[in-house]
Amino acid sequence: MEITQRFTVPYPRDAVWACFHDTAAIVACLPGAALSAEPQEGQLKLAMTIKLGPIVATFAGDGLMTLDEAAYRGSVSGTGIDRKSASRVKGEAAFALDASVPGETGVDVKVDYTIAGALAQFSRGGIVIELATRLTEAFAGNLKKRLDEQASLSAVGSDNVVVDVVANQSPVPSEGGTSDHQVMANDDAALIASNAMRGDATEAAATQAMSAPESASAASAASAPAASSPRPTVPPPVAPLDLGNLFWKMLWDRVRNLFGFGRKAS
Repeated sequence: MEITQRFTVPYPRDAVWACFHDTAAIVACLPGAALSAEPQEGQLKLAMTIKLGPIVATFAGDGLMTLDEAAYRGSVSGTGIDRKSASRVKGEAAFALDASVPGETGVDVKVDYTIAGALAQFSRGGIVIELATRLTEAFAGNLKKRLDEQASLSAVGSDNVVVDVVANQSPVPSEGGTSDHQVMANDDAALIASNAMRGDATEAAATQAMSAPESASAASAASAPAASSPRPTVPPPVAPLDLGNLFWKMLWDRVRNLFGFGRKAS
């Protein structure tokens, strides 16, 4: 069975495409999906949990993610097994990024899959279409949040760079090659020595106390580590969608068909 979906995010295509290179973050955007191991050259160890009322299925298996850099296209294919129901799923999700509208990106998704086993009965009719629609909407929302977070962290990182540049600017040296801070330090030392020679210990101590905070502040600033730019973190896996209403709708349709509810009398 084949299902097509489309969604848009308010970011340029290059920014969205860069996000698709972060496999762990992309998988975490899909409700119920998780990686069971680090990706290795596109090879994925995946697990996907889906809830339909009292039915909870967890498909675990292997997948492969490919990216076409020139065409801004990619795909994720794989197989999985739900051990509780002895059901198997095999499918491929192909996606393409469209930049026809400036400032936003359209993502076209086409899913082709087959399900065998006890859960195959749920792969027919409007249930799967509704499931795919809700998963796509949730994925789009989580992807936008991820892009918002990256944009915010980039702005904060730029501000930190500006602050670091200003803080690390060296004092302008005087004509003789001595900086203003050095001249001030020399003047303080000469004044302290002069006061000490006159026996004015009180004034010397006061002058030394006044110069101490500046020296301590300078030493503290020199030893303080440079502020590091924040890095985006991989979000935790999103909980699976609970599609219990679809299960009860399907159950009611079967009961109605079994007993003839809603049929017109002939």
